[in-house]
Amino acid sequence: MHGKLDGKVALVTGAAQGQGRAHAARLAQEGADLVLLDRCEQDPVVSYDMGTKQGLEQTAQLVAEAGRRAVTGQADVRDRDALAAAVDAAVDELGRWMSSWPTPGSARRSRGTR
Repeated sequence: MHGKLDGKVALVTGAAQGQGRAHAARLAQEGADLVLLDRCEQDPVVSYDMGTKQGLEQTAQLVAEAGRRAVTGQADVRDRDALAAAVDAAVDELGRWMSSWPTPGSARRSRGTR
């Protein structure tokens, strides 16, 4: 069976739970390999539980069960250097990524940024 995204690589942020996990599962079902990123730590100002390393690995398992490859990385989307390093590592393994699905759990800006 061929999916709409066969041969494509997609990047999903906030992939450890919720919408990010749902997007990753659907993209894998459509044939995409995935770069799965999440902060994997609690933000002290957020009142709900944020994603964890275990949750990110569970998402990667869902991708594998769909027969697709996944590379995981821990990065806060507000930290450009960490995000770039995680993406670079994933691209080295999967090749060029074609689309992004940004679903961060919290978009609160870091202190000192605009």
